[in-house]
Amino acid sequence: MAGPDALEAELAIWKAIVASSLDPLLAIDATGVVRAASDSVERVFGWQPAELVGRNVSVLMPEPHHTAHDGYLAAYLRTGTTHILGRTRQFEVVRKDGSRIVCDLSVSRADLPGGGVLFAGSFRDVTDRCRAEQRLAESERRFHAVFDGAFQYLGLLQPDGTILEANKTSLDAVGAERAAVVGLKFWEAPWWSSSEAERQRIREAVERARGGEFVRFEYEVRARSGGTREVDFSLKPVRDGAGTVILLIPEGRDVTELKRAQRAETDMLRRLAIVGEQAAVLAHEIKNPITAVNVALRAVAQQLGTDQRTVLEDLVTRMQRLEQLLRGTLGFVKPVTLEPEDLDAREFLDAVVGRLRLQIVRAGAEVVVRSEPEGLRFRGDPRRLEEVLANLILNAIEAQCNRVHIEVAAGPLAQGGVRIAVDDDGPGIPPEHLPKLFQPFSTTKHKGTGLGLAISKKIVEAHGGALTACSSRLGGARFEIDLPQNRVR
Repeated sequence: MAGPDALEAELAIWKAIVASSLDPLLAIDATGVVRAASDSVERVFGWQPAELVGRNVSVLMPEPHHTAHDGYLAAYLRTGTTHILGRTRQFEVVRKDGSRIVCDLSVSRADLPGGGVLFAGSFRDVTDRCRAEQRLAESERRFHAVFDGAFQYLGLLQPDGTILEANKTSLDAVGAERAAVVGLKFWEAPWWSSSEAERQRIREAVERARGGEFVRFEYEVRARSGGTREVDFSLKPVRDGAGTVILLIPEGRDVTELKRAQRAETDMLRRLAIVGEQAAVLAHEIKNPITAVNVALRAVAQQLGTDQRTVLEDLVTRMQRLEQLLRGTLGFVKPVTLEPEDLDAREFLDAVVGRLRLQIVRAGAEVVVRSEPEGLRFRGDPRRLEEVLANLILNAIEAQCNRVHIEVAAGPLAQGGVRIAVDDDGPGIPPEHLPKLFQPFSTTKHKGTGLGLAISKKIVEAHGGALTACSSRLGGARFEIDLPQNRVR
């Protein structure tokens, strides 16, 4: 049997071990009073060991445990039932300064000679770990919110094609649960048909992406309804810092309706082209006889009296209008061919207005030309653009009964290119006419065909530009011709 000195030495060893523990260690008696504490309680809890010894351990507990702990302890001693001994549980601990940390707590019971009992508790501060876990969980929630909320089909694969994740959109498309597809090889998933050839195609796509290639193709996948959907499908490799492929991202965009609309549009354009060709042929066939009739009527009119001549002149006028309409129709249905040149904006505008000088003078109109900055250039077909500009200027003259003031200006666009604007102080454009202003055969003029603005718009758009109308600062109408930047090299 060991002597008192040996026992004292052994006790000193155990006290040294307890005192030097990195994690706080506490020993409490059956009443909850702290009987021993390791030195580390000061670093973790802010209490010096001597300050804790003799205090009830509930000083380290937040409510409701602070008030209820003695009752917990008494109930255990009475019933022997506990949910804490022999296991590790997570608790909040109140430090001396009132702040709180989270600790993993392990409690064991030690029975002392003579019938006494002590409870030893080991605390490990896991506050940082818990915060990291919370941040990770929040990040995962945000990821799944975006991932599952995406309209496209999205997934995540291991490089060998094993499914790690699939978003809600892709799962709903085939009526599958996430747990049913995670762990499957991608080509074995329910999105693909049972055809071995099709599954082999997906397997080969995974192999190509695994090798670092971005793979993309259109594919038909099985739909929940039993039919198929057309999907723009891609597989994107994800590399780590060393360049090794560590993940694959499959993405699919349902293009079924887009493809259907494209096919319908192509069919409609084909039909319209046929109608346009036939209309051009028909207009050409009608125009020649009308021209002949018009000439014959003029010859007959010379042989008749005044009253009869008046009737025939009216008929001639009507035939001329019909001929003009047919010429305009032929001009509208024909494709626009361009012979673009590099143009100086000021020189081009001056030339157009100069060739209209006779009509301008006869109408008593005033046309002012401006172009800033000096030397502004753009590229376009001068003959076709002159047709547009002349139409806009003459429209402004015809719309004003009295003297009209017209400004024609050119300037650069902020995004590159040039804007040519025609402003007038005439009556302007009634708001109800704006939606149909550029439609064929839509006109407010008594003698108009309604094709001038439609043809002008077609010419401008053939240049890649836009023709628009609005109210002018002069009080009348404003037409803007926006042409994209396209210079001669």
